[in-house]
Amino acid sequence: MLCLKSRSCSDAIMKVNKPALAYGALLLAMLISAGNFLCGNLAVNEVHPVALTFWRCLIAAIFVLPLVLRGQGHPFQHFKGSWLRITALACIGVVATPWFVYSALRSNDLIDLGAGYTSVPLLTILFSALLLGERLLLVQYLGVVIALVGALVFAFRGEFSNLINFDPHLAFLLMIASNACRGFYLVLLKKWNMHPKPDEGLFVIFVVGIIVLLPFVVIHEVGKLQPLDYSWQVWGSILFIGVGMGAIYLHMLNFGTNEVGASTASLFAYLVPILVTVEAVALRGMNLQLYQVVGGVLIIGGVLIATQLHLRPTAADHPPH
Repeated sequence: MLCLKSRSCSDAIMKVNKPALAYGALLLAMLISAGNFLCGNLAVNEVHPVALTFWRCLIAAIFVLPLVLRGQGHPFQHFKGSWLRITALACIGVVATPWFVYSALRSNDLIDLGAGYTSVPLLTILFSALLLGERLLLVQYLGVVIALVGALVFAFRGEFSNLINFDPHLAFLLMIASNACRGFYLVLLKKWNMHPKPDEGLFVIFVVGIIVLLPFVVIHEVGKLQPLDYSWQVWGSILFIGVGMGAIYLHMLNFGTNEVGASTASLFAYLVPILVTVEAVALRGMNLQLYQVVGGVLIIGGVLIATQLHLRPTAADHPPH
């Protein structure tokens, strides 16, 4: 009887704590995502973006492998029936998306790049309209326009002369390209009705990404006098990126989303530019500019209007994989 009571008490405590654990998991996921900016910025000083993307895929696959072995399944059987779709998802989701990010992070403008991260749900909702035939509400169009104005503020560093002379901030545009790939990836998952689990489809996607990237990495490293000769700080950054973004981030995001819902979980993405800004100012001594404040408010406000102030759910409501 005492055992039954203690078990019911334990279950009650877990039910009470689950929302708190979910919020904690989502916060940890955003901290890891923000850390990806700083570690990526440090690593690309010695590692080519293609090689960094390769290491991220490889380490992520290694950490997902125990789930594959424990499940005793045959993940590659999913590849036989839809090899073209899985290859496309791998090239877009785990090759192009991080490659654009790490190419952008060759710039030290971390605050600008952090703000660009918030365009993911906006681009997802636009791809949903184009590829899934979802109709946008008038208020969503308003949000898109506001966010676009904010993006233009960042793209031309708040200088009208840069807009007139068309002198854009290339690193910020690369971040937008990465977000476009991520949004395209999310919409394709929905269009093709694919839900890759870590121990099945996701592992295969990582492996395909490794195979696609490997020739480029070999060519790049062979051409160096000292291949794989990175400093210990860079190896530490690579390990953080691979373990954090490839393994922990994914599980924290999925757990948090399952507990509190996709709409609530998606709001946590807006913490990333704030965390990146705090880290950039505190750890790198960067100064916050007025145009960054104005542009950030416009982008976040526009995205909130486009993705939250409507009733019809979109692909943006689904967690990224």
